[in-house]
Amino acid sequence: MLQFNPISSATHGLSRLPRSGRSTSPSPVMASSLSLRPLRYAVLGAGFAGLSVTWHLLRNSPRETQLNIDIYDEVGIGGGASGVSGGLLHPYSPKVKPLWKGAECWKECLELLSIAEAAVGSNKSDSETGEFGQNFNGFMVRRRGILRPATNMKTLDVLNDNARNCLASCRVEALDKDAAQKLVPKLQVPFDLAFYMPEAVNVHPLHYLQGLFLACQNLLEQLSTSGFGKRKLCLHKKSVHELRELEGEYDAVIICLGAKTNMLPEFTGRLPLRTCRGVIAHMQLPDDIG
Repeated sequence: MLQFNPISSATHGLSRLPRSGRSTSPSPVMASSLSLRPLRYAVLGAGFAGLSVTWHLLRNSPRETQLNIDIYDEVGIGGGASGVSGGLLHPYSPKVKPLWKGAECWKECLELLSIAEAAVGSNKSDSETGEFGQNFNGFMVRRRGILRPATNMKTLDVLNDNARNCLASCRVEALDKDAAQKLVPKLQVPFDLAFYMPEAVNVHPLHYLQGLFLACQNLLEQLSTSGFGKRKLCLHKKSVHELRELEGEYDAVIICLGAKTNMLPEFTGRLPLRTCRGVIAHMQLPDDIG
């Protein structure tokens, strides 16, 4: 996620957020003019990063702040890589090593999942959800854990060591073949070892993102009746091809485009981004299985 300030930066560089204890106060004239108009933010991308940023902006902005947020995504909610991701959610690397700030991020992820689920649960009587009009048929989160058989003899020791140092909030249990097949009958366990994460979850990415956007809309309604400053949220199904298109319109532009960030001319070749190959598999059960 990148933040860009199109008002104060004529060179289209990255803006630096204020450090703790170091701030500057605007002049009385400037402060007065700023208080009369809403803060305007553009969020580029309506995936995991874009919608979570939107939620936190709405929830954590000062009570008196007037706020307008415009989300730009050419496809809409979950139209990019976020919407087609596998949805296997846990705080570990492929070698079962805790990710950087894994415990903190895991806690935040579970909180956002609960927020999205609650929003959909309170809206079940309505078949459509906001601007994008999607049905919430099917699951959003499956809490059955994730089971991963060991498939490479070379990494067995590393996997075992990492599993012993797992996070308390998302345990990793080493299981033999019999224990693994009790969870998943007929599962192939070539090295008589599998790793089970009982607290890990399987997320339907698109349903989750739709639920989080609905939660943002619900939060707007709650704030409007609670004496908070006026706030607006709009989803624009359009692309922003270069940041200069937004110059002068927003107090800040928050870029949540993932690999597409390099397609913005202001950042082409300037960021150390590496793309990774993803595989999407469409699987169908045999006809004799209901």
